[in-house]
Amino acid sequence: MRALSENTDSASTGDALAQLPPDPSHGDNVQLQKLWLATQRRDWRSLAVLATSPSIDTMELAELLAKLAWWYRGQPSCIFDFRDLSMRLVDYHQRDVKAQVETGVCVFIALRSTAENPAAIPMARSADAAVLGIELGKSDMKVAERTINEVGRDRVLGAIVVRPQGIKRSFNGG
Repeated sequence: MRALSENTDSASTGDALAQLPPDPSHGDNVQLQKLWLATQRRDWRSLAVLATSPSIDTMELAELLAKLAWWYRGQPSCIFDFRDLSMRLVDYHQRDVKAQVETGVCVFIALRSTAENPAAIPMARSADAAVLGIELGKSDMKVAERTINEVGRDRVLGAIVVRPQGIKRSFNGG
């Protein structure tokens, strides 16, 4: 699994992890710039954001990525909240996403883990690319690997690792 940004503060977490700063409101934040650049490894217009554990808030991650798209590209974005997507409606919503993409909008798709909602698999497969949300110390790496295989290794850009709620980290903004 590839990291989407570097964690310069802690070598103990390994190269495969990216950590978000606690305050994502600053567009000049170096970690956020690295995160955005990492999502640009290849062209995409729709990006699925998949959880690897129930505690990951993919809407929050999708909102962050949409803000970054605006800050760094000035690109209009929309977010689809498909965390509770029904398998019966997958085709319908895939057409919705495609319609938005065709108008030039950058689309972010928030999904639960494939273990919680199997409908996330075809929805993520229909996106141009995907990122995984992994919670430090809580997400099971076997689940993450299974998710990558279910979605397609070629679609997964990497992972965004977030700290569990309640764990504080000092951050100096750079």
